[in-house]
Amino acid sequence: MKIFVPITIIITTLTIQLSSGLNYVIFPQVLSEQGYSNTFVGFAMSFEIVSTLILYKKLSEIVKKLGVVKIVIFASLARSLSIYFLAYVNHYALWLSGIFIYGLMTTLLLVVLSTWLNMVSVGKLKGFIIGLYSSALSCGIALGPVVYYSYKKFASSETEPFWVNALIALIPILILSFIFNNKPSLESGEKVRFKFIFRHAKAIMLSAFVGGICFFGLPSFLVLYGTANGLTTDSAGFLLTMFMLGSVSIGLVVSSLSSFFDKRLIILVCVSISSLCAVFLSLSVYTHLYTALALMFLWGGCMGGIYATGMSFIGERFRTEDQVSANMSYVLMDSVGGLVGLCIIGGSMDLIGAEGLSYTVVIFSTTYLLFILSRHKYKSLIPGHWGH
Repeated sequence: MKIFVPITIIITTLTIQLSSGLNYVIFPQVLSEQGYSNTFVGFAMSFEIVSTLILYKKLSEIVKKLGVVKIVIFASLARSLSIYFLAYVNHYALWLSGIFIYGLMTTLLLVVLSTWLNMVSVGKLKGFIIGLYSSALSCGIALGPVVYYSYKKFASSETEPFWVNALIALIPILILSFIFNNKPSLESGEKVRFKFIFRHAKAIMLSAFVGGICFFGLPSFLVLYGTANGLTTDSAGFLLTMFMLGSVSIGLVVSSLSSFFDKRLIILVCVSISSLCAVFLSLSVYTHLYTALALMFLWGGCMGGIYATGMSFIGERFRTEDQVSANMSYVLMDSVGGLVGLCIIGGSMDLIGAEGLSYTVVIFSTTYLLFILSRHKYKSLIPGHWGH
């Protein structure tokens, strides 16, 4: 039973992210077909993140007040209904409302599951279990395009993908019903001290910002980017799949290496490689699909490595009583980067074409590298200096 509960939570997380992975393909395509520009597509997709930014200080209070079972049932039903509702929407304001509700309910579910998992995972297997949870987050999104392109050929209507995804969004209720008897008693956490954390770990927090630009910005535009560069819709969808698979595999390797090497240098290397991947992707996507897929795989690995290594650094730098605040602040900065990335990538693709995606990543990555190098031109790279 000790291992059954964590594994059940991990499988549930996979299904939750699978729904999001499907949305990353379906929503941008449908919005584009309805005549909305990339700027409007990016702004709409950003509303999944806006919900987190608005309510991040209240999440722990909401979780404590409603409890595990109520949140799982209510959030799953609301996610399903919002997807079904969007199948029949062609008004932009309604798209924003539906995506906002979906994002808020997804955040609540993931907060509950991650807290539940941390409470039931003990002993020597805890690190491995948390690693599986992290992998499930990326694997679910990576499987989204695969599932979509596998069943779309059999779809009898344009709204059927929405119906299928609405059913997938209900799966968490079914799976978690087997372990509701083992639900934890959740307590509200401390107040999130974002300014304090940012002041004492500027470089790490900014690395989360750059990572958020890629992790949230790329999934929403990779399909549109690929098709704009001559790829079929199926091939363009696999760009997203390879990005997420890289995050799962290479990302785990990179985060493991952080235990033996300087975490700060690992982040710098990952940001540098990500910038190079963005540059060479724009060159390879026209003629060498497999090279483009390999670059996306490497890029995803670097992004996964940045996120995991940054979280590890945060865990080492702050005291136990500041850990909740530090982790929530790190997630918040990641979300802010995602919001900025979605809006700027969409706008730049409208202004200068598909390569606006690559240019956005290169500009932000290069700016971050210059910021780090300028701060340490006359300083030794020691933990006390680098975090500030």
